[in-house]
Amino acid sequence: MKGIGRILRPAVAICSLALLLAGCGSSSPGDTTPAGTIDVDVTDAPALNYDHVYVTVTKIAFHLRADAGFRTYSTNKAHGGFRTYSGNKVERLGSWVTKDLPAPVTVDLAKLANGTMYADNNNNASLFSGISLSPGRYQQIRIFLASENSLAASASALGLKYNNEVQLKGDSTHYPLHIPTSDEGIKLAPESPVVVTAGGKVKLALDFNLNNDVVEVNPNGAKEFILKPRLGYFDMNQVAKITGTVSFGNLSTSQFVIKAEQVVAGKNYRVVRRITSVDKSTGGFKLNPLPVFGNATTASYDILLRGLKVQTAIVKGVKVHKGGTVDLKTITMQSGTDFTAKLANPMHPSGAWVNFYQTIAGDTVPFEVRYRHLNPYTGQFFKAIELSTGPIQVATFDNTAGTVGAFAADTTSQGVFTAVADAAGFYNQGASIPGITGTAGQPPVSINNLPNNAPQVKSPATATTISGNIIIPSTLTGLTKGHLFITHGGLVIDSYDLSSVAPGSVPLPTGLTLPTGITTLTLPGGVAGAYYGVNVRAWGTNVRASGGLQHVDLTKATAITLSDITLK
Repeated sequence: MKGIGRILRPAVAICSLALLLAGCGSSSPGDTTPAGTIDVDVTDAPALNYDHVYVTVTKIAFHLRADAGFRTYSTNKAHGGFRTYSGNKVERLGSWVTKDLPAPVTVDLAKLANGTMYADNNNNASLFSGISLSPGRYQQIRIFLASENSLAASASALGLKYNNEVQLKGDSTHYPLHIPTSDEGIKLAPESPVVVTAGGKVKLALDFNLNNDVVEVNPNGAKEFILKPRLGYFDMNQVAKITGTVSFGNLSTSQFVIKAEQVVAGKNYRVVRRITSVDKSTGGFKLNPLPVFGNATTASYDILLRGLKVQTAIVKGVKVHKGGTVDLKTITMQSGTDFTAKLANPMHPSGAWVNFYQTIAGDTVPFEVRYRHLNPYTGQFFKAIELSTGPIQVATFDNTAGTVGAFAADTTSQGVFTAVADAAGFYNQGASIPGITGTAGQPPVSINNLPNNAPQVKSPATATTISGNIIIPSTLTGLTKGHLFITHGGLVIDSYDLSSVAPGSVPLPTGLTLPTGITTLTLPGGVAGAYYGVNVRAWGTNVRASGGLQHVDLTKATAITLSDITLK
């Protein structure tokens, strides 16, 4: 699922005085420095289970700092395009550059798999074109989706019921796709800053991953979906491509996924740079785009191919050249069997996910084979995950001849996986849970991490306790259930059931703490970058309500009481 830069933490860059006066990237009268331009496209990794996944895009924003929080109307023309943030001196050093679309645009992300870009289906026009940015190293991007309040014209024209919705194969139902605290946008902190030069042009592609980041939930006895986006990005001037064809007897239900993975310094596991699926008619696949970082002209990838009831295969050492294509030709996959695994108990933070790794003989750096998000309403998987019982088939790519060598079964870790919990924001990967194995047909294997009885993620020692009240007006009757979501940069960090949704004042769950953050920029009395959204959803028979707060500042390591959250 992961494209480049999934919630990574690059070094902090602060605007120069000249950029500050220019709004840190926005042009201002009298500024004679030529601006650069940027085009932003959208692509997606595989969407195997969905016929359509629509999102309605409204705007995009850029910032020179990775740790900056976003607040609605954070630019203010009355202050020369620059607005300070009360009580936070660091925010006074920077502002956002935002670009609104002339009108919201509804995009079917499910049609952008296997290397397809939005522009490919839109007369070669990117979603955002010709955005003017002052020269600088931009370390944060946010893309904004329409709220659920009113149906955009672009969604209505497609016959949709919601601005953001899911349609399943063979099912005509319009399922809502929820984005908690949509006003804060979906955050991307690039692994390498987006460098804009005077008179230069940058072409970016933002990478969604619907197959993993669209999570089915059932909070009110009815199916719906929630988006837990971990965006990646590609600099389209520094990419390559790998293609190939999968040969297998059943392409329609095997749900093949192909991953391009790299060994990265400082990481104890391989990093997934790009994911794709196969054409179910031909077996063809395209790993496009693939990054070639910095000033390098080549990059090396290991390609992992997996599917349901299929033995996993790995092609090691595929070297790509910037702007070039490597064809793996036909790879014949072997049938296999699967066992399933589930969490023994719910876990927090419920915004986490669990990675499943395997290693092969002579290579100590694990491959990511699968991962699955938690259902934020339950803290568990929505359904058990399938894992192969068979050996990994391993081959090496001959870069001189351009051919894949003979595959050989690696039996050293046959059917054995290691699970590692991970989460976004200021959490860190948890301890490994090794030895997860099973046989086909048995009940799901329960994953335990004694003594805690569930995988865990690590959080910084510094945390803030939050409290407050939810106000439910007397006119909102019939609510039976409610849920509290904590988000950071548009991604669900944690969530909690509410004990009551009766009219009146309902306190937030007791003992609710959140990390204050990890960053290289430390402030007196706190740590920068820990800005959250708080969103409440409640429902009952024929009634729904919601409310929330944006830009909740937890950069100070103290307990705070939030403003009242009033449901509407």
